[in-house]
Amino acid sequence: MKETIEMTLLENPTRRALVIGAHPDDNEVGCGGTTAKLIQAGWDITFLICTNGNKGSNDPKMSSYLLAELREIEQQVAANVLGVQTVVFLRHNDGELAPSPSLRFELALYIRHFKPHAIYTHDPWRIYMMHPDHRAVGFAVIEAIVHARDPLFLPGLGQIGVPAWRPGALYLWWAEHPDHVEDVSSTLAQKVTALRAHASQEIASPGWVERVAQKAVEIGAEKGMVAGEAFKKIPL
Repeated sequence: MKETIEMTLLENPTRRALVIGAHPDDNEVGCGGTTAKLIQAGWDITFLICTNGNKGSNDPKMSSYLLAELREIEQQVAANVLGVQTVVFLRHNDGELAPSPSLRFELALYIRHFKPHAIYTHDPWRIYMMHPDHRAVGFAVIEAIVHARDPLFLPGLGQIGVPAWRPGALYLWWAEHPDHVEDVSSTLAQKVTALRAHASQEIASPGWVERVAQKAVEIGAEKGMVAGEAFKKIPL
């Protein structure tokens, strides 16, 4: 029998969310305040980081191998600040992602495994978005949700005890057309502290933490909040 969200909540009232970012720091930028707020409300949050971020430096002397190791450490520290207990690193090379069948399958497997009630990721339709990994992850997540929720996709997974799973909603951060704003007034400080943990990125782009925080303040001001994070919400 197909497992439903309602059945699962009757057995286990803990809500779960899967936050999927292209690079270390993307999850904090896109929904760090929301993550901290959900954890305070008792949600179980898992971070999924698709690349190792090994191109994210302006220092010509920096090794991509050293940078990948450094950014993974930074990501774990940032997750700890927000209260995230599980971080999964897929370790694809930075800048080389594509919404391929292999990436779609990989993400669908994690969706079925973690059984999230909500998924947060990049809006792949945002215009003028420069980084190809952001678009690739956004599209791959959307396609993976279809493969994860319908049992006739990936039938072999069902045969080995990994059944289909349908999340309740998808939230796209930094969306082109947001229609949901989360009040993160109480967790903005945590978001900023988590962003500071990505020290290598502050060196690469001075002032980026302040810009992200200011954006949250501007989003919140439009709704009468101290700070907010905006999403396109897609019910599933």
